[in-house]
Amino acid sequence: MSAFVAFAGLILAIMPVYNNVFAIDTATTNNPNGHSLKGAITSIQNDAKGKPTWIVSGVFKIDNFNTKKIESPVLNATFYMIKLDGSSPHTHTISNFKMIGTPKNSGNSTTINGTSTITMKEGPVTNVPTTIKIFDKSAISIMLDPSKVKNHFGSTPIYGTHHLICVEKPQYCK
Repeated sequence: MSAFVAFAGLILAIMPVYNNVFAIDTATTNNPNGHSLKGAITSIQNDAKGKPTWIVSGVFKIDNFNTKKIESPVLNATFYMIKLDGSSPHTHTISNFKMIGTPKNSGNSTTINGTSTITMKEGPVTNVPTTIKIFDKSAISIMLDPSKVKNHFGSTPIYGTHHLICVEKPQYCK
């Protein structure tokens, strides 16, 4: 497990080098006139007391994402959570995102509010208030209402990048 932690640290350290690649597909199977935004989840999550406790690593994809207009975006994400000491590995999935209201643009960010379904040990938790923030062409945050998921992800957003190293450098993923 310590090899995975070292590898995750290496990925986090080299990811800024690839900041010129923006992962937007111009044609998706869900909506040929829309876009999708995809990337890696790379985050450290705190425990209920605010102490860094978890490494979170995975992927996300938002379909029906358009840089000029967002209509009914579809968020899907799956990620591993592993304690900083390498113990307690498990996975979670975010799905069934339903937008509430309209996206808010401010400077270089767009905020989308809605609800989603989160897989947890006890089973799926539905209607979890979810805030997605998309920052420029390089970062994303996903905030899940801590009270709906028993503070499992702490009180901070799950962060990610708009990059998938296995797409940009496939030789590392073979």
